[in-house]
Amino acid sequence: MKLINLIFVFSLFFLITGCGGSDKKKAVSTDLNISLSETDLEKGAVLYRAKCMNCHMKSGKGIEKFYPPLAESDYLRENLEDAIYMVKYGSNKPIKVNGIKYNSLMPASGLTDEELVLVFNYILNSWGNDYGSITLGQIKAVKRK
Repeated sequence: MKLINLIFVFSLFFLITGCGGSDKKKAVSTDLNISLSETDLEKGAVLYRAKCMNCHMKSGKGIEKFYPPLAESDYLRENLEDAIYMVKYGSNKPIKVNGIKYNSLMPASGLTDEELVLVFNYILNSWGNDYGSITLGQIKAVKRK
């Protein structure tokens, strides 16, 4: 009986210590089989707060009729390349998001391609979004029209 208790205690110890550790080592898997580290998601969050949050809000819900939501956004989910273009180069093109028309100016973000990967992967995986992830190659493929 003592041996069983000892095995149980050691198993519990290894289970607890094996699941711990730095958040920086954890990863989020996406449907595109690209692993996003917590570190990269946090870098994306910092960029979002600095460049996007004033209009799209901390919650990602935007301001209805003025700034479109990123949280649960059908436009973002269905028009990712167009969304990348708008953030990368700016746009004054009217869009419809979740059935609501938006006609606000989207200024160019001024972010590097590498920073765009970070912020988009943060947005694509925040506020209940489960929209996968993007690569640097996808960002670089979006060229000025």
